[in-house]
Amino acid sequence: MKKILLLVLISFSFGSLGLAQDFSFDELVKLRSDNFPAFETYVHDKGYKLTHLEFNDRSTVFRNGNDVITYSHTYDDGYAYHNHVSIKFETSNKEEYERIKKQCEAGMTYYRTALRRFTRRQYMEHIYTNDKIIVHLYDISYRDDDKPYYEIEIRSVFAGADHYHWRDYDYMD
Repeated sequence: MKKILLLVLISFSFGSLGLAQDFSFDELVKLRSDNFPAFETYVHDKGYKLTHLEFNDRSTVFRNGNDVITYSHTYDDGYAYHNHVSIKFETSNKEEYERIKKQCEAGMTYYRTALRRFTRRQYMEHIYTNDKIIVHLYDISYRDDDKPYYEIEIRSVFAGADHYHWRDYDYMD
């Protein structure tokens, strides 16, 4: 009986470890270049389940606990006339966000940080770029919420970093 109980506990621990796998920055970048079936298989293997489709955004959203990953088709605005895929990873785990942010900082060029302040929330966006992708790292903290929210969005560079000149704000009330 003790052997059976031990076997059940060991198998349960391996199964639960398989569901608690995190993404690395390199994995998120690679997922952006995958086709949708490969993306879907990969995130399912990580324990994510399809939650819904966002038809206006042409996005497919998967969830695992508090973490969300989204596969979106975007169309640039006239510079190159190509369809692009963007990946958005959302979490409430600050340590996971900081780990991925450090990996991004190590391999990309810093572009800018935009800060907006509103009455009920703090919002910080760090932007990094290279020749192929641009990464937006969002740090959203609500003053009345003990669970802050973090988002990492990876997408194609449509027309270089200068295309984002409309984000030339540093502080807004």
